Amino acid sequence: MSKTEVLIVGTGIFGMSTALWMLESGRYSVTVLDKCNVLPAPDAASTDINKIIRAGDYADPLFAQLCFDAVELWRKPEWQGTYHESGVICLANDDGAKGHDFVTRAYANCLAAGIDVSLLPTPAAIRARLPAGPRAGPLDGQQGYHNPVGGWAEAGRAVEVGLARVRALGGRVLSGKEVVRLLKDGKRVTGVATRDGNEFRADLVLVAAGAWTPALFASPEIQLRLPEVVATGQSVMTVQLSADEAERYADIPVIFNLETGFYVFPPNPDGTVKCAIHAAGYTYTPANAAAVAAVSVPRTKLTPGAEDGAIPCEMFARLREGLRATWPELADKEVTMTRMCWYCDTVTGDFLVDYHPDYDNLVIATGGSGHAFKFAPVIGREVLAIVERRPSPLGERFSFAPKIALGADVRIGERRPLDLDALVSRQDLQAAGVAA
Repeated sequence: MSKTEVLIVGTGIFGMSTALWMLESGRYSVTVLDKCNVLPAPDAASTDINKIIRAGDYADPLFAQLCFDAVELWRKPEWQGTYHESGVICLANDDGAKGHDFVTRAYANCLAAGIDVSLLPTPAAIRARLPAGPRAGPLDGQQGYHNPVGGWAEAGRAVEVGLARVRALGGRVLSGKEVVRLLKDGKRVTGVATRDGNEFRADLVLVAAGAWTPALFASPEIQLRLPEVVATGQSVMTVQLSADEAERYADIPVIFNLETGFYVFPPNPDGTVKCAIHAAGYTYTPANAAAVAAVSVPRTKLTPGAEDGAIPCEMFARLREGLRATWPELADKEVTMTRMCWYCDTVTGDFLVDYHPDYDNLVIATGGSGHAFKFAPVIGREVLAIVERRPSPLGERFSFAPKIALGADVRIGERRPLDLDALVSRQDLQAAGVAA
């Protein structure tokens, strides 16, 4: 029986995972294209030192169950030990409504699933749950729970492992292939054209371009409608621990405050500790953007003029404050890296996975909204169910025009344009006594 020829645009979480599930089914021949010359793409959200792996830590039972499914797969040898089960502490502020409600419902979902979660109703209870070696901060006004399941994954290495599996299963993964045009025949998309002059044909085209999706669909040679999806930049920072410090902090869990958006990881094997803020984020529209493509686009370390990875001064200060409240002795450590991590946000935080209503064989798989990575082993299963038009409890939630909007996550603040004059400078970092 002949296989369906599929083109996937994008090698991030949605593209990589979908390629794996399609190839493992034996029903598809898959080619994955990526605009970047180096893979995993250095400017992708998924190409990071680590990402949180939550196990049921969602207010929504459907997402909680998807977490459980993902963790079972993360534990398998196919992912080559990229998953580290450090546990996760989910927190909210006593006086916060949204975060507190989210944490309360997430705790109930974990209990219902039989996970041995522990309620942490006071700052003292939180500190008592932490290992004795490192000195915890005051954690004033915070409460939550500890989930012994979940933790973090080596994000960039996991993508590398996944793409190697795609190749091993017979998939083609081609770098340096920036899609600039869709090839069409009536209501069918017959393939894509790339900037280098090549054309690729397929029975099905699936666009999984992450934060670049809005700009791609608004580009002059494509100009296809999308639901409201926006590229937003989030702030990330790392500090370097000494060997002794790394040993003392080795057993800490991931700590995530759903009210402030601040989260911090255990040290990586090289002693790097990453912290970030899960927020509404910043938009960026280049001054020279064509009117038709005047949408927010990622401004990454591969963008000319943004190579230093500078983040907004406001976020830099809040990251310092978050560290000081959680692990005080790390708050004034040398900062080794800052980075803007770019999400593709939907209105509710639900993903966007659906056939485009104007074409019979064009599928969109994007809208990770800052929480898709943890589902890397399993999200391709859900995409494939939608591609094959099989019943899926998440199909309606992920549709082009969803009839329900429950919301998948909590994001703090209001989205704002990125002010290039208000970014942390080399001088700012030097003044703070950190690496530049």
